[in-house]
Amino acid sequence: LKYEGFKYYVYAFKEDPKFARLLLSDMRAMLIHVPVITIYSLFVSTLLNQNFRGRTLARIIFFIPVIFATGIITIVDTAAVSYLDSSATLETGSSLDLSGFSEISGLLSSLNFSPFLIDIVTSAVSDIQYIVNRSGIQIVIFLAGLQEISPALYEAAQIEGCGKWELFWKITFPMISPQIAVNIIYTIADISSRDGYLLSYSLKLAFGSNQYALSTAMNIMFLVSLTAFVGIILWALMRIIPRQS
Repeated sequence: LKYEGFKYYVYAFKEDPKFARLLLSDMRAMLIHVPVITIYSLFVSTLLNQNFRGRTLARIIFFIPVIFATGIITIVDTAAVSYLDSSATLETGSSLDLSGFSEISGLLSSLNFSPFLIDIVTSAVSDIQYIVNRSGIQIVIFLAGLQEISPALYEAAQIEGCGKWELFWKITFPMISPQIAVNIIYTIADISSRDGYLLSYSLKLAFGSNQYALSTAMNIMFLVSLTAFVGIILWALMRIIPRQS
């Protein structure tokens, strides 16, 4: 119960060997996965909102990731991933072929893409299963928002000569901006609570080494970082939407 001031905050940054590295790793993963999951969810929900044969079945299929997120499925999935990670090679005796990812990276480099953009694309391609499994709830939220948009708005805009691209940026995007904000916040909370390396590390410190004060300090700093990350994204979103409306 002795007051220590900022002792553990300073220790986490200056002396702990893993805190700064794990914090940067988690924030980098957020910066890559949150936009990709949001864009993927919006794309899929836009497709599912169209009128086509078998639409109900398609919606059920894309809602399956929500079922995967439940307890028992997550345990089975984690056990399977752990088994694959523990195996040095596949049954054929060869490691997993990653040549396709290097080819994509080389193609984007030849087109003068920035290294950061190349990193986002290659990470999205390599983590496609992860992105699909984390997009179920977001697709449902976007689909609900799209169904609330009146078809009369699109009809009036088409009469005025708007194309598909203009319909999206002038009507769809501004109208679903609340759903975009909700999905961004939900995605950040979902990733940080289930897949954060820093969270796992702080839990080991607290319940494995009885370093509750240090663990709490790390979690508070992680929460502050996430709050700042959410604030920056929402500020940027609010700056973009008025120009498109």
